[in-house]
Amino acid sequence: MRNHRLAQAWPYYRAAVPLALVLIIGMTWLTAGRPARAVSVASTGATAAPVATRVATLINGDRLDVRTAAGTADLIAVEAAPSAGGLLSLRIGSLTEEIPADALPYVGRGLNPDLFNLGDLERAEGGGRVPLEITFSGRLARLPGVKISHSGRGSATGYLTTNSASAFGAALARQFRFDHRNATYGEDGLFAHGVQISLAGMPSAPQPLGPSYQMRTLTVIGRNIAGTPDTGDEVMVFNVANPDIYGAGLNDATSFFYRGVAKFSVPVGTYWAIGEFSNGAGTAVRISVLPQFKVRNDTTVAVSEQAATSEITIATPRPTVTDQKAFELIRYGNPGSSVAAIWYYPKTSLWVSPTTAKPTLGSLQTFTAATMTSPPKVRGSSYAYNLLFAGPRDVIPAQHYVALSAQLAAVTERIYQGVKSVGSWSSFAVFPAQFGELLAPLLPVSLPIVQTEYFSAGPGIAWQSQYVQYRSTLAGGQTDATRTFPAGQHLTEDWGTYPLHPQPVVQLLGGRFADLAPKLPAAYRTGNELNLDETPFSDNTPGHLGGYIPARHAGTSVASYAVYENRTRIAAGTFPFGVLPGQQIQVRVSPKPSVIRFVLDAATRGPVYPLSPSSQTTWTWKTYAQPRAQLPDGWYCGITDYTKVIHKCAVQPLLTLSYLVHGMSLAGLAAPGAQQVDISVGHLQLAPTSPVTRATAQYSLNDGRSWRSASVTTAGSSQVQIDFDAPAGTDVSLRVTATDAAGSSITETIDRAYGIAK
Repeated sequence: MRNHRLAQAWPYYRAAVPLALVLIIGMTWLTAGRPARAVSVASTGATAAPVATRVATLINGDRLDVRTAAGTADLIAVEAAPSAGGLLSLRIGSLTEEIPADALPYVGRGLNPDLFNLGDLERAEGGGRVPLEITFSGRLARLPGVKISHSGRGSATGYLTTNSASAFGAALARQFRFDHRNATYGEDGLFAHGVQISLAGMPSAPQPLGPSYQMRTLTVIGRNIAGTPDTGDEVMVFNVANPDIYGAGLNDATSFFYRGVAKFSVPVGTYWAIGEFSNGAGTAVRISVLPQFKVRNDTTVAVSEQAATSEITIATPRPTVTDQKAFELIRYGNPGSSVAAIWYYPKTSLWVSPTTAKPTLGSLQTFTAATMTSPPKVRGSSYAYNLLFAGPRDVIPAQHYVALSAQLAAVTERIYQGVKSVGSWSSFAVFPAQFGELLAPLLPVSLPIVQTEYFSAGPGIAWQSQYVQYRSTLAGGQTDATRTFPAGQHLTEDWGTYPLHPQPVVQLLGGRFADLAPKLPAAYRTGNELNLDETPFSDNTPGHLGGYIPARHAGTSVASYAVYENRTRIAAGTFPFGVLPGQQIQVRVSPKPSVIRFVLDAATRGPVYPLSPSSQTTWTWKTYAQPRAQLPDGWYCGITDYTKVIHKCAVQPLLTLSYLVHGMSLAGLAAPGAQQVDISVGHLQLAPTSPVTRATAQYSLNDGRSWRSASVTTAGSSQVQIDFDAPAGTDVSLRVTATDAAGSSITETIDRAYGIAK
């Protein structure tokens, strides 16, 4: 059950040092970086920049479920290690680094930055191992969790596994607590004898030659809650106009108070600073912000813990306990340049320094978020509040908020699953000004389940949610499209409803949000290049896409495809390492009108999917060049040179199917006897539509060894009802074919689509 009792198992909540900072330095959401891997057969030179999913393990045992689109991180769901104290996310252009808070003081002081670079981790990790290179002088210090493969004079090689990385993370947390007392980071303990740990196999990065600036000494005076000189707490300094001038290099921008003083060497300019103060017991953190100051000569400024007088508190209509809270500060400089700092905390009290003076250079805005769940002794089903508030422009307000029922949407969520497990759930919201990266902690949830979620609602708040079926491996589940909820809305949303089968990407946003988070159509043509993308193991709620299935957990997971033009096969391929949502298939087609047939097979063996373990879907349609076709706002066809968005392409008229099995339980079982399945036949968003002219259906009760025809009734141009009988204790396989007036067709076979109760 998703409530406080399971939430207490979330490792963030047991963090001994509750520092949780996510720092984002970036431009806009649609900024291309390293493109996700794609299956490509011929290319026009345009990069489709598909959605992709991967899981990365950090050195402290944190695991990141990363989903990217247009080359940028769209959603990063975090499963923290037991000892984790938080996470810092740094984004500058194409660079994405995820740094555990306990590791931050040691970056460059024992830990190489490549350990936290997602691109480097993706290339280096394999077989569940993070390979390491270690240098040292004298004797190698004991490194808990690090498995040494070879050791020589002054150097060693080794690796971390998902489990052993947690042991290293626990040791790192203890080291952080010890060093925090005296600001002696990187001098002893794990990092004694000059220990430096790097990701193995990574080339040494060349040091760029920066521009020449007039440098000045900036002295920051820090005073603690008692008003005395502070030691061990953190201060960060950024150039307001452009963080590339000073601040993008996090090693330079971050320092620590020692006897009340931290010094920086900075170019002449206008700056802002953040002081973070912890009480040392992990129960209170205070954030003191100095929004603006100028450095012309050697300059001294001060930040004080005493200035952080406003504690984040939120009142809710129903009793709650606070599971996490977050405070975000975005400081804007020159056009297109910003620094965003986000602090995530669980049970720790979080205090902020209010301001009244507006900056004269650039601007700033704050956002406050919280996840709050039902108390342990509440009667009835569990519930949760997912809340987000925007502060006024250019000042930091007092942090006391009230969540009013009229401003919320209530969603009853039913999560279906054929086997019981402890999975994870995450929901994250943004205002348009926050787009750049979504980051959400994964909260434990027992599956299957019915739960109630209350969301901050309105057209200016966009939500994205996901769940995974197995918390231990981040396997399976569904990811929702980004959506908004009207205030006062009450609705039901189904997750994981059987049968599972391929589904396309959909756009549920409009207006400014759609521009910030554009979608790639599931099938489109640019010139003579055809791009195809369908996500296997998706459920039947528009916007939901099936989650990544690691082969090491599911046994064998594979998706393969074949593309035919006028009955001649022109492309084929296989994805052997799990089913990856968003794989773009790119294939060259004839400039003349032709008929395309696209066949997609997906299968998995193992405990993840006892129902709907495999499917085959075949789409057939007519295609021709449409040089004048152009997509509306909220959609795009790819990017060129990682900067220019392409809108000129034609969405292909592929048919879609969605299923509703009457009377199905959360375990995916229907009652024996008469079966009724409603099927909606549609087209891809933006595709030309034609009425459905024919539909047939078959069912099998012996895993497809024999098939029987089902009774088919049509209602309107897109609704089909099929009826048949099924005895107790069997599994139902389905095969459905539909054709429209334009000649497009779809045939879908789903093995063990759902079950019949005994």
